[in-house]
Amino acid sequence: MKNPFSSRIEWNKIKNVCFDMDGTLYDEFDFIKQIYHFINKKLINEKEIEDFMLNRWLEKGSSYPKIFEETYQRIYNSKTNEKDFVENCLNIYRNFKPELKISFRAKNYLDFFKKNYNLYLISDGYGQLQKNKFNSLKLNNYFKNNNIVFTGDHGLEFYKPNINSLSLLDINPEFSVYIGDREVDKKFAKKANMQFIKVYNMLEVL
Repeated sequence: MKNPFSSRIEWNKIKNVCFDMDGTLYDEFDFIKQIYHFINKKLINEKEIEDFMLNRWLEKGSSYPKIFEETYQRIYNSKTNEKDFVENCLNIYRNFKPELKISFRAKNYLDFFKKNYNLYLISDGYGQLQKNKFNSLKLNNYFKNNNIVFTGDHGLEFYKPNINSLSLLDINPEFSVYIGDREVDKKFAKKANMQFIKVYNMLEVL
């Protein structure tokens, strides 16, 4: 199999390939559909609310911080206050165990990279949730424990992918590529002097 990704990269000089997880190694909307359905079923049980959360996520993106506050405003006969509702949502969200799988395409690509490069993972978000996703996706087949950073385990200065995150890995940026799906991933790679490839669900986005 030839390298499936950008000809802009001088692959003969690359030793390390570092990945984001959400939206990069799988379709993040698969997770979002599951978690919002579960939250709705547990706390509200109104399809209108579930649809509202899904649409708001599509409009604003996964990093949008006020989705549960806005959802509360749609509950006209709530028996709890906004703070309690948001905390309940966050507690469910952070501990949720989704059922996820990588695509056939993603599996083939990961198999290729595993044979040819050292693989690393930097995944931002709440640590336990990211580990639950990681386990569900069976990514332990590709990433060794000491090659993984769940940024949520390391304090706010590490929370988004950044130079602090990279310092937790034994990786030389000069011989590395970072693969992610967001602008924050691109900015991180540039600041770290790593080459960058933008993808969604392991399809390159030009």
